[in-house]
Amino acid sequence: MTQTTKNQNSPVERSGRPGQRQRERELRKQRRARRRQLLFSGIVALLILIAALTWAIISARQSSEQAALADTHATATANAAVAQSTQAANAANAKATADVQSLIKANPKGLDTPPEVTAPLQKTATGVQYQIIKAGDGGTVQSGSTVAFEYTGWIQGTNKKFDSSYDHGGQPFAVTLGQGQVIKGWEDGVNGMKIGESRRLIIPASLGYGSSAQKDQSGKVIIPANATLIFDVTAVAFTQPPQQNAQPTN
Repeated sequence: MTQTTKNQNSPVERSGRPGQRQRERELRKQRRARRRQLLFSGIVALLILIAALTWAIISARQSSEQAALADTHATATANAAVAQSTQAANAANAKATADVQSLIKANPKGLDTPPEVTAPLQKTATGVQYQIIKAGDGGTVQSGSTVAFEYTGWIQGTNKKFDSSYDHGGQPFAVTLGQGQVIKGWEDGVNGMKIGESRRLIIPASLGYGSSAQKDQSGKVIIPANATLIFDVTAVAFTQPPQQNAQPTN
């Protein structure tokens, strides 16, 4: 009985150790704080990512627009250059055509004898003598150039005409220099001419046909052996290479 009464009056022990609930509350607060911090960090990271993506999209769009603008500018520049080049080529062709027509009008037929030329006599390094009859103002004729010429040729001494482009309707004679398409004296004599220039060439036999007489299809001699040749030539225009090689002696 006494024992029973003693047990009933004994204080009841509380579950857990003192201060445990307070520590648990602190831990819960800390966990909530970490969650808030993580959430805040995630939101900040997401905002940074969105800003980066937005900047990348804007930059790509600006780059695309700039590239398109550059392409448009480049295309316009190229088209303008082509148009300018075409215009210049058309102007040059028109001038060449007008010059040819003017030459044909002044020379409906090649002159039978060479007209007198009073210009100073000059000489190339190979021995071709020449006189500038009329100065030109176009590009310079040089080795590798393909040039259209109007010409008339005579034999020195007899002054007999043997060939002329004017006797063929004024059709210019096209030759590419440096490829052996014409006699050596012709190539040396026209080298350095300006488009539009007229020049007289006096070509010794050694730079012409030498000891070989030139005959027509019937066998008639048109250029005797060892003949010195006289050519009056006009550089009309630069042109495309001729389809067939030819010599201005037919």
